[in-house]
Amino acid sequence: MFNVVLVEPEIPQNTGNIARLCAAAEMQLIIAGKPSFVLHDSHLKRAGLDYWEYVRLKHEPDLAAFLAGLDMTRTYLLTTKAKGRPYTLIHPQPGDFFLFGRETGGLPQRLLEDYPAACYTIPMKNPQVRSLNLATSVGIVMYHMLALHNFG
Repeated sequence: MFNVVLVEPEIPQNTGNIARLCAAAEMQLIIAGKPSFVLHDSHLKRAGLDYWEYVRLKHEPDLAAFLAGLDMTRTYLLTTKAKGRPYTLIHPQPGDFFLFGRETGGLPQRLLEDYPAACYTIPMKNPQVRSLNLATSVGIVMYHMLALHNFG
């Protein structure tokens, strides 16, 4: 239904957890760029449990080429830097792309600057908290998107 894109993820356990979510919800998982771990990492595999056969996983090693090929009218950038634009304003269509950045740095700044209208955030009440865990963020956003389509 939707495409979850992790841009250069750093923590294999997060990616494994997201892979399991994608398997359960029948969403494609795309790893864009170079992750900070090998894709056969034991922590990654363990976090995904025995659901890997159900994960539609694609690796796009050339981040610049992948980003250049995206239809930005069907792409959403999830970032802590999009103040005042909650993810609940997104009205997705099947096949849309949802990009989530690295755990320590988020999405590339240039991408956010070039496409401000595509930027959305997860609101947080406490201003002292800079961000949420990547796997938690993907779960929050993507299950909301699925609910908008009656989990169909």
